Amino acid sequence: MIRAILFDKDGTLTDFRRTWEAWIPGTIRALARATRTDAALLAEIFGVDLAAGRIRPDGRFVTATHHETVDLLAPATGWSPEALAAWWDAATLSVEQVPVTPLDPFLAGLRRRGLALGVITNAVEAEAHYQLAGLGAAPHLDRVIACDSGFGAKPDPAGARDFAARLGLDPAHVALVGDGLTDMGAARGAGMLALGVTTGTLDAAALAPHADHVLPDITALPAWLDARAAA
Repeated sequence: MIRAILFDKDGTLTDFRRTWEAWIPGTIRALARATRTDAALLAEIFGVDLAAGRIRPDGRFVTATHHETVDLLAPATGWSPEALAAWWDAATLSVEQVPVTPLDPFLAGLRRRGLALGVITNAVEAEAHYQLAGLGAAPHLDRVIACDSGFGAKPDPAGARDFAARLGLDPAHVALVGDGLTDMGAARGAGMLALGVTTGTLDAAALAPHADHVLPDITALPAWLDARAAA
């Protein structure tokens, strides 16, 4: 029986490409101007095709944590990691998050099923809490675990394990839902059910070898839960 759902944030609760691809090219160019750095070089570090406005599925913008991104960019820009982090954090506040579905009623519906809910993200806590509050998700969450919450970043399973432990749950009774291989790795490492969704940068074929099940998006979750309970 599934007793809790632990969601990834970007690409799972939100549509990754619709959220970030409208924002990242202009932000890369703005950073290039501010640091007098070649925009093409920064785009290559991020894993972004500037001409097409497309984020590569294996690019660092998808896979790296906030701190890893800053550490990669600092030598290229000549800025200190602290200055770069401050610039980047301010820039991300302007991103218009595109939820896969309105999250307030969606998460409320899962709550009515008696499920505990949480988010585990490779974003930093400040960014995660700000965005989840803006999306109407925050009141429904038992916990938000970020890359700077003391457990490391996914695929490290420590944060996922702690989520289950603090709720007094067997990890086998928790489903971790995510759009990336780091999510699937964290789920497997924690002993949780790994549910993939295709609202990130990977399709079902790429996720299937690493997931217990792949859903098109989180709106398919209630029907999946019903089918599992009836089996």
